[in-house]
Amino acid sequence: MKRVIRNLIIGKDVYIESRNEFRHIMLSGQYALISLLAIAFYFSLVIENGFTPPCLIYAVAAGLIVLSLFMHRLGKHCTANCLLFPTLNILLLTIVSSESRATCGFLFFFPLAISSSAVFNYSQRRLAIFFALFSLALMIISISCVYSLIPYRNYSSETIQAAQLRNVIIAFFLSVVTVYLLISINHHISRQLEDSYLQSKKLNEELDRFVYSTSHDLRAPLLSVLGLLELSENSAEEMETKNYHRLMKLRISNLNKFIVDITNYSRNKRLQITKEDIILGSLANDVWESLRYSPDADGIEFINEIPLDLIVRNDGSRLRIVLSNIIANAIRYHDQHRNRKYIRLYHQQTADSFAIHIEDNGQGIAPEFQAKIFDMFFRGNENSQGTGLGLFIVKETLAKLSSTIQLRSSLQQGSTFIISIPVTEI
Repeated sequence: MKRVIRNLIIGKDVYIESRNEFRHIMLSGQYALISLLAIAFYFSLVIENGFTPPCLIYAVAAGLIVLSLFMHRLGKHCTANCLLFPTLNILLLTIVSSESRATCGFLFFFPLAISSSAVFNYSQRRLAIFFALFSLALMIISISCVYSLIPYRNYSSETIQAAQLRNVIIAFFLSVVTVYLLISINHHISRQLEDSYLQSKKLNEELDRFVYSTSHDLRAPLLSVLGLLELSENSAEEMETKNYHRLMKLRISNLNKFIVDITNYSRNKRLQITKEDIILGSLANDVWESLRYSPDADGIEFINEIPLDLIVRNDGSRLRIVLSNIIANAIRYHDQHRNRKYIRLYHQQTADSFAIHIEDNGQGIAPEFQAKIFDMFFRGNENSQGTGLGLFIVKETLAKLSSTIQLRSSLQQGSTFIISIPVTEI
C-alpha cells in the first residue's frame, strides 16, 4: 500500500535523493489525498442532512487538489504546496461560514496551520510562516464575522452536537498526527547528522591510514626499481640482467595493482549504483578469463557451478570488482603442494536469501587474522605480495550494494567467501 501511495504522489520511476525532502513531499501528497476523502465525506454528510451541497465549489476544490498532486509528479513540489494550502484554507472558510459556529468546524484551521510547517523545507520557511498566519487569519474571520459565502445551513441541535463532537475529535487527531510527523522528521534529521558524524570519523581514520600506507606502498616499488636499474647497469652477465628485469617487471606490476585498487576504491565511493540484468555465471567466467593467464594461476582448476540462466539485477561493474578481488586472492594464496588445486563457485538460494560461494583449497587463513582481513592495508605477513586493499574494497563495495560477506577458513584446508545479496535483486 505504501508503494502504491508513493507511486501515486511522485510517480513510479522517480527517485528523490534527499530522504528529508522525500518525507516533506510524501506528507504534502498524503494531505492532498486525505483532503479528497474529506471532501467526499462532508459532501455526503450535507446530502444526508437534507441540504443541497455546493457542487461547483467542491468540484473546483477537488480539481485544484488533484492539480497539486500532478505538480508533485512533475517535480514542482513548492508549486504543489502553494496550490494545496490556499485551496484547503478557502474551502474550509467557505464551509465553516455556512454553518453554526457551534459545530467547531473552525478547529480544522489548527492542523492546516501546523501542516504548512511540515511540508515546506527550511529554504521555504517564509512560505510556511505565511500559510500558517493565513490559516490563523481565516480562522479569526470565520469566528468573528457573521456571513456566508454559500447558502446557510440551519442544523438541528442534535446535528450540531454530533458535528461538534466529530469535528473536535478529527481536528485533534489530525493535529496530533501532524505534530508526530514533524517530530519524526526532526528525529530522522538528527539521526542523519549522527550518521554523518560517524561516517566522517571513519573517513578521517581511513584517510590517516591511507596517507601513511600509500607513502610507503608507492615509494617502495619505485625505490626497488631504481636499485634494480643500478644493479642492471653494473651487471656484465646476461642472465643476471634478465633476472633484474624480471624483478623490475614484478615491482611495476605490484605498483600498477596498487593504483588499480585505489581507483576502484575511489570509484566505489563516488559513483552512483547502476542496476542492470547480469548473467552471474557468465560474469564469473569473464573474471576467470581475465585472471587465468597470470603466473600464479597455472595448474588451478576453475569450477563454475552457477547456471548460465541465473540472472541477478545489480551493479555489474561493482560485482565484477568483488569477484575479481576474491578470485585473485584465491589464485595468489593457493597451496603449491597440492596435486589438485581448484577454485569453485556455486550459489544457494531460498525464498528469503541468495548467496554466492567462492571456495578454494588454498593455504587458508589463520583464526587470529580472520577478523582483520577486511581492514584497509591489512596483510597477513611481511612477504605478502598483495596491496592490502583487495578485501577492504570487496567489503566496502558490497556495503554500497546493501550486501554482506562472510568467511569460513581453516589453515591448510582452504577458504570459502560467502556473498549475501538481497533477495529482491534476484
